[in-house]
Amino acid sequence: MANILITGAARGLGYELARQFAAGGDRVYATCRNPERAEKLRAAAAASEGRISIHRMDVGDTESVKACAAELRDVPIDILINMLMGPFRVTQNFLPNVRAGQQRKIVSITSQTAAHSYDHIIGYSYSSAKAGLNRVMTALALELKDEGIIVALLHPGWIKTEMAGDVADLDPPVAAADNIKVLRGLTMADSGTFLKWTGDTHPW
Repeated sequence: MANILITGAARGLGYELARQFAAGGDRVYATCRNPERAEKLRAAAAASEGRISIHRMDVGDTESVKACAAELRDVPIDILINMLMGPFRVTQNFLPNVRAGQQRKIVSITSQTAAHSYDHIIGYSYSSAKAGLNRVMTALALELKDEGIIVALLHPGWIKTEMAGDVADLDPPVAAADNIKVLRGLTMADSGTFLKWTGDTHPW
């Protein structure tokens, strides 16, 4: 059993990752901005036999992140999954938990649109933000390498979430299962790399 911390777990891929990790026997600490509005996540937690707990955290608010980190300060985290904005802030505050974990993995969900090799029309703000995230995480991978902490970037696929809609390729349950397989298989050789949901390296 692994301890998994997932930000932005109220919906979309974050929700599916939380649900499927718990179904596989892992302990999930699911965070979101408004737990009282996260009906699907609360239902999943109620049905999880204690494997999912929900914690309030707004990753764009430093004090909110610090408060959640203080709440979970004694919890070793094996895999920290950053779904939304603010991944560096979250990583900074939960790094002690990751150091205390067994698997020591930090994964930020990014996008194929951040890569120079992506040759389609992009949303400039979104894509440049993800490109910045990629650079920060690759630097962090180098910094934490000697501690044996794996830092990786993962393009989860084009998923039928509220943001992408039905024109996307992948259903959330299928995408989550594929991403979990990649997350479980990460090794130090993957640290600093940009991976696809298939496990292949994404060209930069």
